[in-house]
Amino acid sequence: MNGRKLLAAALTVAVATLAAQASVARAAGNVSVAPVPALAHHTSALDASLRALRAGILKDAKECSDNASGMGATAQYRADIKKTIETPSVVGFEVSGSSQCDGAHPGAYEYGITYRIKDGKRFDLNEVYAVGHRDSGSLYLTKESVVPVLAEFKRINAGKAACLDASTFNSDYLMSKAFTLAARADGSVQLYFNTDYVEAACFSPIRLNAQAVSAFKDAKKAAEFGLP
Repeated sequence: MNGRKLLAAALTVAVATLAAQASVARAAGNVSVAPVPALAHHTSALDASLRALRAGILKDAKECSDNASGMGATAQYRADIKKTIETPSVVGFEVSGSSQCDGAHPGAYEYGITYRIKDGKRFDLNEVYAVGHRDSGSLYLTKESVVPVLAEFKRINAGKAACLDASTFNSDYLMSKAFTLAARADGSVQLYFNTDYVEAACFSPIRLNAQAVSAFKDAKKAAEFGLP
């Protein structure tokens, strides 16, 4: 793609993002979407992907506001984007949000997402830290990785009897939940499980330390992408 086409594509995304921001600002409610954090490395492809990421969040916020307005309610929407790791090859983020779009039922989401800096494409951290297997495009725990994850799940939920009911919260249950990943500079990996809002009280992101992760890490690929 030549320089003019790149500039035109970037301007198109920028205009769409500004339009979404303006629409959200005009909508009724209490809406806040954080900017993308500052980065040390940039390419036009990566910047376009990150603008698209935030534009998608702004679109979701606008739909929340429109839904609340249509029901005579006041929307509440908060979204944050935090950088989890950056190397010369990849950059990762934690995206989280909370919402109330009808005045009665709260919602929340949290996920990890990683991009290649060179081409702005999504990067699958599971290629480096193989804690999961793919099924219909989603990532699930394996029989091996569920062992340290369940141990950490029990540790962070100590004292929460409802979260420690072995008839519900067991290996099979955890292996049935799709998750996303985020890498940290200290060599740990964080898992974000896709759960219902009611279950979320038991599912803070589960962080496996570097020692636990080492059993699943492809050291050669980690070095290739500058990952710990």
